Amino acid sequence: MRRAILVDDEVFARKGLVGLIPWEQYGFEIIAEAEDGEEALALIEQHKPDLVITDIRMPVLDGLELIQTVQERLGKAVKFIIISGYGDFKYAQQAVRFGVHDYLLKPIDEDELMETLQRIAAMLDSTPSWTQEGNPMLQASLFEQLISGKADDKTLSEAAQYLALQGDKPLRYIALELNDIAADSTDEQRNSQIEMVRETIVELLKRRLEITPVVYVRSQSELGIILRPDVNPAWTVRLGEELVRAAKGQIMEGTVPLVYVGATAESLREVKQSYQSAMELMRLKYAFANQSVIVFDDLGGMKLQFKELEPSFYSELMERLEEHDNGGVNLLADAMFRAFQEQRFALESMTSSLARCVHEATRIIQTMQGDESKLTNLQPILQWHNEPRTLQGVKQLLTQFLSECMTSIASLRSTTMRGDIGKIRSYIETNYTSNISLKSIAKLFYMNPVYLGQLFKKTYGVYFNDFLLQIRIQEAKRQLRQTDKKIYEIAASVGFGNPDYFVSQFEKVEGKTPTEYKNAMIAKK
Repeated sequence: MRRAILVDDEVFARKGLVGLIPWEQYGFEIIAEAEDGEEALALIEQHKPDLVITDIRMPVLDGLELIQTVQERLGKAVKFIIISGYGDFKYAQQAVRFGVHDYLLKPIDEDELMETLQRIAAMLDSTPSWTQEGNPMLQASLFEQLISGKADDKTLSEAAQYLALQGDKPLRYIALELNDIAADSTDEQRNSQIEMVRETIVELLKRRLEITPVVYVRSQSELGIILRPDVNPAWTVRLGEELVRAAKGQIMEGTVPLVYVGATAESLREVKQSYQSAMELMRLKYAFANQSVIVFDDLGGMKLQFKELEPSFYSELMERLEEHDNGGVNLLADAMFRAFQEQRFALESMTSSLARCVHEATRIIQTMQGDESKLTNLQPILQWHNEPRTLQGVKQLLTQFLSECMTSIASLRSTTMRGDIGKIRSYIETNYTSNISLKSIAKLFYMNPVYLGQLFKKTYGVYFNDFLLQIRIQEAKRQLRQTDKKIYEIAASVGFGNPDYFVSQFEKVEGKTPTEYKNAMIAKK
C-alpha cells in the first residue's frame, strides 16, 4: 500500500478529502495529516511517503516552500499534488516548474483527483520502489535495510538483482567520507559537492567494473557503496585510491576524502557486518592519519587506548600560552597530536584531552576578567567531533583557538594589567619585610611572572628585584641611623632571612658594609 500525507491548515478540508476518495482502491493509505508546512516537513522526513497532497497557502511554511525544501533534502522521490485557490494560480504554475505532478483547483473535483491518483499509482507501481528514476530516498531506504540487517528474503533477492550482486561471492561495504569541509560552506554547496562526487564515482565504477553501480548518499559528507571485490587484496586498495583521486577532482578547497573498506561479507544478507567494520575504521582513522585508504584487513586486532596526557603537559602549554610563545604552543600541539596517533587515543580520550586544553585556556581569560564567549574559535573546537575531520584538521582548529587565546590574553594585559602595576608597587612597599618574590607576587595578582617582570621594568625603569632591594636597603639604612638594633635583627626586619646575604647585598648597593655605614654615621656626630 502506497503512503500519502495530507497538508492543509483547514481541518475540515483535510477530513473532507479523507472521506471523499476511496484511497485503498487506488493503492493509497493516509498515514498522517499536517496543518502547516513545518509540521508536514517533519512528517515527510519521518515517514518517507510516496505522495503528499498539499494546499499552497499555509502558515509557517507554505506549500511551495515545502516542496522546495523536500526536494533539496530528499530529491524528487516524493510525488506532490498541489491544491490551489483561484487566486493562487500563479503560485501553482511556479510549483509545476519544480516537478509537481498535478495541481487541482478548489473546490476539489472528485473525478479529477481520482484520475490523478490513478496515474501516480501506475507510475509508482511500474518498477520496484528503490529503482525508480530519481528516487534517492527510497534507494537510501534499501541501503539502510541492508546495512541494518533488516532486509527480508524478497528485498534481498530484488536488491541483489538491482545491485548486480547475484550469487554467493563475497562482498564489501565501502564508505567514502569527506573531511574538513569548510565551516562557512552552505548546505547548497555541501549538497552539490557530495552529488558531484557521487556522479564521478559512478562513472569511475562503470569503467572499472563494467556495471552501473548504486552509490548511496548517506549524508552531506558520506557515500556508501556495496561491491564485489577482486580476490586480490591489492585490487581493493588500488580501487580505494582511485576513489580518493576521483573525489579530489570534485571537492572544495581544504576538503579531504578518505575511504574505508569494510570486512568481507559472504553474502548480501551479511553485508551488515561489512558496514559495521567500515564504521569502526572511521573511529580508528586517527591512528592511520597518513593513509587515505584504510582497509579492515590491515587492523590486526588494533585497539584504541582510553588514556590521558600527563598533567605536566597542560601546565607547560598554559605557561607558553601566557608567555605568548607561539612557537612553543605549536610545538606542544604537534606533540599532543603525535601522541594521539602513535598511542592510538580513543575518540573519547581525544575529546577529553582537547576539552581540558580549552578549559585551562578559558580559565586564564576568565581570571583576567575577560569574556571567553567572544572567542570566535571556541565553538568550533568544542564541537570538533560533530563533523568528519582529519587529525590535521582537528589540530588546525586547536591551534587557531590557542592563537586567538594568546591574542586575547595579551590584549587583556595591555588594558587591565597596567592599572594593577600601581597596586603591585604599593604591595611591595607595604610588604617588603616579608619573604616576597617576583613569582609569589605574580601568583597573588594572577599574572605570569615573566610578563610581570617585563611590565615592571617598562613602567618604572628598574627591574623588580632591584626595586625590592632598594626599598629594603633604604629601610635598613634608616634603622642603622636611628636604632641600636643588631645587624641580624635589621636583616630580619627588612626581609632577609640570612644576615650574611643581607650584608653582601647592602655592600653591593652602598659600597660599604652595614657596620661601616653605621660607624660613618657615628663619626659625623
